[in-house]
Amino acid sequence: MSKYLKNIKKIINNNKKKLVLGISVFVVSVFALGVAGGIFVYSKAKSNINYLVEEAKEIALKVVQGDVVRINKSIEPESLSFEYEFKIKDSNNILREVTVDSNLGVITELDNYYD
Repeated sequence: MSKYLKNIKKIINNNKKKLVLGISVFVVSVFALGVAGGIFVYSKAKSNINYLVEEAKEIALKVVQGDVVRINKSIEPESLSFEYEFKIKDSNNILREVTVDSNLGVITELDNYYD
């Protein structure tokens, strides 16, 4: 067993520069692929925007009347489009969440914030 380990250590020591270079190339390649994938998803989602924030806000306020207190924009990975999440304080002082798809202009989620 120790003879086997000595051989492995010897091989590693003799090829240290090649190993470091190979691992470095692998790490950079994985990072570059991740960045390229992120750019692709973002550009695809951006090209799917048919409804701007103000238009989506109007859609949300038709369902829940009140004051918009917060707007979040996120990418929906399944449809590769953006979703706008509106937090709306209604007339009963209850915070409601309405999510609108930026591609289709439909409400994808509607719930009370405290449920």
